[in-house]
Amino acid sequence: MKIDANMGPQLQAKNNQVTDEIKLAVSDSKKSNQVQASTPFSQAESALPDEAYRGKSDNGKLEVITYSSNGKLNIPSRYAEHRELLERVINSTSKLYLHDTPAAADRIAEEYEKTSADINRQVPGLSNKQWGFSIDSSGSLVATGNLTQQQKQVVEKTLNANEELVRAAQDFKSHFLEGLEIERGKVGTSQYWGKYDVTEENFADIIDFKEMVTQSINDNAERERTGYILDKYTWTLNIADQLSARAEATFAKS
Repeated sequence: MKIDANMGPQLQAKNNQVTDEIKLAVSDSKKSNQVQASTPFSQAESALPDEAYRGKSDNGKLEVITYSSNGKLNIPSRYAEHRELLERVINSTSKLYLHDTPAAADRIAEEYEKTSADINRQVPGLSNKQWGFSIDSSGSLVATGNLTQQQKQVVEKTLNANEELVRAAQDFKSHFLEGLEIERGKVGTSQYWGKYDVTEENFADIIDFKEMVTQSINDNAERERTGYILDKYTWTLNIADQLSARAEATFAKS
């Protein structure tokens, strides 16, 4: 999605609070060239990837990002000179780390839980196999990992029979790829997820939805407390790990 005055859907950031780094960007324009989280973290957390802090917490009071009728972000006029940076940071953070992409991830987790028992029933011994699944450039779910051809066919048929799971995976990929583009902006580089070269063609080689779900799943108590199937912070770390392990940092800042 290109960010300019002539376009920009009415993106409503909902169900979450805007992170501290966005508040810092808006409240202190002098520091806008280096947007960082304003909340201090413990020494034990200091080694975590910077992008992980963007998804650290979304519990709290609802704050809404609003847009004018022409699609431009509503910000005070005194910050107009920093509009491109603020729009890029706020829109990419909303789409990648807080709202659209993690919401699709939660839907994937919900639907996969409904389907996994059927898969394991049809393919005995599958729990002892190293396998995963993703979505290819045609929009179909594909099985990956240590499976025989017959097992792969059964798994893919069962996964794709769940239309809600397919739609959630398609939404995830769409939001994710769009968010990467927004994050790079006109400068074409990023220090966060946008630095990685993920495309329609190589997405299935990089993002494993099964790993994402199994590594980030909330227990029942946390689901009840937060309303999320996946733990947002752990999910952010897992996606960062997958990107680091399998994608090229082609668009990293030099």
